[in-house]
Amino acid sequence: MSFQITPPRRRSLEDILNKQERARGINPLQLDPELLLERITQGGHSGQFLAEAFLSTYRTDRPFQHSLGELTRLDAEGFRLFHEILHIRHVPGWSDDALYQIEQQIKIIIAEAKS
Repeated sequence: MSFQITPPRRRSLEDILNKQERARGINPLQLDPELLLERITQGGHSGQFLAEAFLSTYRTDRPFQHSLGELTRLDAEGFRLFHEILHIRHVPGWSDDALYQIEQQIKIIIAEAKS
């Protein structure tokens, strides 16, 4: 009896990411940080909702205190931004430093709105 052993197949990172995207069923959306910060600065329900969504997504130990039913109150642009927020760590080339900078800017906007 003979066994044939085949060497493990090497897979590129690109192959792995493509398989992951197909399994997820969606293509991750790149976050538009300027638009996100603009919407948060404008305030209102959508600004607060998007700010808290980003902070909760970035800081995984921070609970999101909104009902997802509130998504119906967002316009199309806000709804797209929410999806972009959910994808921040799934987009190839994401940078924790860039996400940290966005978090800090959001915190400043929130603090200024409270004062």
